[in-house]
This record gives sequence, structure tokens and C-alpha cells, in this order.
Amino acid sequence: MERILIKSGVGPASEVCISRGVLENLDPDLFSPTPLGVRVAIITQPGVAANISRSIQRMFVASGVRAEVRLIPDRDAAKTLRVAEECYLWLNDLALTREDLIVGVGGGAATDLAGFVAATYLRGLNVVQVPTTLLGAVDAAIGGKTGVNVDAKNLVGVFHNPVRVIIDPCVLSELPHELIVEGTAEALKCGLIGDPDLVRLYENEGLGADLEEVVTRGVRVKALAVNEDFKDLGRRAVLNYGHTVGHALEIAASIPHGHAVAVGMVAAGTASQRMVGFGDCKRQRDLIASLELPVRISDVSLDAVKRYIDLDKKRHGGEIRMVLLEKIGQATIATVDVATVDAALAAIGID
Repeated sequence: MERILIKSGVGPASEVCISRGVLENLDPDLFSPTPLGVRVAIITQPGVAANISRSIQRMFVASGVRAEVRLIPDRDAAKTLRVAEECYLWLNDLALTREDLIVGVGGGAATDLAGFVAATYLRGLNVVQVPTTLLGAVDAAIGGKTGVNVDAKNLVGVFHNPVRVIIDPCVLSELPHELIVEGTAEALKCGLIGDPDLVRLYENEGLGADLEEVVTRGVRVKALAVNEDFKDLGRRAVLNYGHTVGHALEIAASIPHGHAVAVGMVAAGTASQRMVGFGDCKRQRDLIASLELPVRISDVSLDAVKRYIDLDKKRHGGEIRMVLLEKIGQATIATVDVATVDAALAAIGID
């Protein structure tokens, strides 16, 4: 089993466990790295995640722990204050205490919502995250960012590290093709900002790249950034490569997160070329396209996209800041001018 620690201060705060078959051979101790109370609340989505959640529930019940499962909607329909409130009321009915545990099972939206609920109910409960999508495994479930959407992406949230993240590459390998494609955007992002070997792996093997290696490399990149800057005050922001434009597209064009990030990375590549002389703009674009991800967007309002970019801008003191690539594997954060933003949007078909 691969174990990757995410640290806070002088000690570990979270452990990411990656192992084939770990969700087939369930072990209560893996889900309870800290002393456990008598109740477990499992927050999950329909489909495969719900089936895994039922298995986790049976495991806990067999060990003498009361465990209940709650279904939430798929994707961003789950990431609302209303759904969070419904979960709080459910936890009231379960009479959870601070000694009890929340488990989030599903894609990025499920782990975001479960983490947010865990962070805020009773001012903080332990949470274990079980991502069942590639996007969740390399990004959303890792690093303790939780949140819900209020007008724009993730404007209400809190930092709250899961005590453990459990990833089973066997589950990921059985995902529908479209979900593997979507998650590949976030995995590739990790390579572009911090692991050139992961980029080369995708160039050589495409969507056939071994998912265990992809996830392990992606998690290492994210863990390094989070260890340096848990509260996202500086270096951790490189993990947002492609997201300034990507988040705006996700809302304005109503497209999946991974597709939005892919197009956002193309835009960020153009900005990188203009601002810091990034020389692999075409290489990046061609690789994204070869992975069946979009590189352009149509039928979206320029004004709407700029509005959501402005919402992102307000979180950075009134300046437009973007993550840029100096070269493959080396990212920086810079203030960009309006002309650069316009050029970046024109490169993806928005002008």
C-alpha cells in the first residue's frame, strides 16, 4: 500500500492510502485511524459510490458500530447550502458527537460536500474521504479544501483535512470512459505544474496510462504543494493552473469540471506564453486534445465568463492573478493584464 502524508505544522494531518483492492477487502481500522465513537455517517452519491458505501456500512455494523448512509445529488447539485443543511438535520437525527466519524464516498462534489459538513457540524468532526472518480482521487479529496457554491465555484468553504483518504485504483479502472477522460484533466494538470514524467507518461500511453501510477504521481504533486502552504496563501495556488478561466467556464457554459479545466489550461498556456515565455504552448494543447479533452469552447457569453473571472479576481485583492507555466513541470503565479486575459480567451474561441 502506498502511503503519502500531508503535514500540518510539525506533524502529519492526513494520510492518503493507495492500494488495489482495498475497497474489496475492507478493514475497519483503515477507516478509523483515530479513536472512534459509536456512530458513522456516510455521505454518498447514487451509483457505484452508493454500492461501495453500503459495503462500508456493513463493515462498520459487523464491527459493532452504528453506520448510516445518506444519498446526495450528483455533481454540483450537491454543493449547495441547502443540501448541507439537509445533512446537518440528518446528523441531528443520528445524534452524532465529536467522537464520531463522517465518511465521504463519491466524486469531487461528494467529497467537497462531506468535508464541508464535517468541518462545520459541531465545529468539526473527523472525516475519511473515499474518492471513486479519477478527478476526486487526484484532486478534490486531497488537501482539505471543502466548500459549496454560492453564485460562483467554492465561494463558501473551510480548510479541514480528512484524517485519511482511501483510493482503490481497481475502482477507478472500472469507471465509464467519459469519467476517466474528465479526471485526466486534473491528473495532467499535476504533471504540468510539477511532474514532467507524468506528462511524458500521458504523451507515450495516452488514456491507457496506468491509473495507479497516475494517481500516485498526482497525489505526490498535490501533497508537496499542500505541505508547503495548507491555507492556500502562496505556493499552493499553483494547483489552480487552468482554474481561473476553467471555473468561469464551468458555470457560464455548464460543462463538466474536467472539461472546463482542460480548456482553462489552454487559455493559461497562451497567457504563459505572453507573460513568461512558455515555449510548449502547442505541445500542451496537442496533448490535451489527444486525451479527448476539449481545447475550445463555443456558445458561451464573453460577458458571463469575464464576470466569473472577476469573482475569482476579488479573492486576490482586486488584481487578476493566474497560474502560469514557465516550462513543463515548473509553475509560477503572476498578475496578468486585461490584454493577456483577452488573448487567453481568444485562444479558446471566446472573443
